[in-house]
Amino acid sequence: MSDRDKELAALMLQLTGLDLHSADGRAGAGFILREIEAKAPGTLARLRAMTAIHRAEQRSASGLA
Repeated sequence: MSDRDKELAALMLQLTGLDLHSADGRAGAGFILREIEAKAPGTLARLRAMTAIHRAEQRSASGLA
């Protein structure tokens, strides 16, 4: 794993500890997401696409599609 990948993984892990019910938590999440996108443009779009594919597969497997 490259240093950049390690840095991105560390940023993503920071998202898990945030309280998204608070304004500070949401602001922190926004900052971290902007930082991830600045370091690796397109990362968030790829994650959204992979999540959508995974959800579609899960719906299809459970017969909800």
